[in-house]
Amino acid sequence: MTGLLGGTFDPPHYGHLVLAMEACTRFALRGVILVPSRLPPHKGGGSVTPFHHRLEMTRLAAEGADELSAEDLESESGPSWTVNLLEKLSGQGMRICFIMGMDSLTELHTWRDPHRIASLARMVAGTRPGFDPSRAAPGILSLVETFDMPGMCISSSQLRERFAEGLNTRYLLPEKVRDYIRENDLYARGKGC
Repeated sequence: MTGLLGGTFDPPHYGHLVLAMEACTRFALRGVILVPSRLPPHKGGGSVTPFHHRLEMTRLAAEGADELSAEDLESESGPSWTVNLLEKLSGQGMRICFIMGMDSLTELHTWRDPHRIASLARMVAGTRPGFDPSRAAPGILSLVETFDMPGMCISSSQLRERFAEGLNTRYLLPEKVRDYIRENDLYARGKGC
């Protein structure tokens, strides 16, 4: 079974990587594919860094871990619906363990066809400090298996803010990703530190 961790990855950080590795170990996965969402439907018109940058940052984040890879698997047109991606991959014979964090779990009821998603993949969610699984909508917890993971209070939105304000980001995301962000002037008014 192959793990799949989708997300905006704007930017990818150690919280994403720990979640992927923890799921890989706990569920004896062959590996985990990190899949940046081309057109994230839940971003509600908010500004999202161009896809090519997010894909490259995710590839850099996955470097050095044999269990991880980053791939462009999303359709190039229309919103990036998880159910569409899972239908495509399961139609190709792939057995999937779909990995998510607690923030995604609490929003799962708003996703397109969560019950269909659960029929296409084993769904697992790693805990995250500050998120209570019981906050999930009624009936959602029965679709997902939760598992404990080391506490990581890192979010992509906080990292974007830290870069924009010139605050420290060291030890929150891989150094190669930090370098890429600075070299391409992403998020930063002051280049971050």
